[in-house]
Amino acid sequence: MNNAGLSLFLRVDLVVGVLLYLGVILWLLKKNKLTVRYSIIWFMSGFVLLLFALFPYIVLVLRDLLHVEMAVNLVFMIVLAFVLLILLSLSSVVSGFSEKIKRLSQHNALLEHRVRELERKLEELSKDSDSVN
Repeated sequence: MNNAGLSLFLRVDLVVGVLLYLGVILWLLKKNKLTVRYSIIWFMSGFVLLLFALFPYIVLVLRDLLHVEMAVNLVFMIVLAFVLLILLSLSSVVSGFSEKIKRLSQHNALLEHRVRELERKLEELSKDSDSVN
């Protein structure tokens, strides 16, 4: 055991897990399933987890600085902060899309109204031309 209380095998497992996590993010970026704009927070969380896996002493120092009783609580707190940040950014995106959808619906309704008016006028013109003949 090292001074941070993590065995070498656990640290290797954590590093492999984080590298897989980062690999999935890169794969999603490559397949255009995730944009660069939204992947930044995911990369940040992965790099923080990688930093904690490589240097577990950082968690202990942060635990002491923030007066958290157990190191695992600090890790959960940081993960929760990242999750909340991701939820906030997604809520922002959804709100923006909602506003765009509302504007598009209003614009579509105006266009539909204009088309119906033009169809009505065209129908009147065709009736007038039929009555003249």
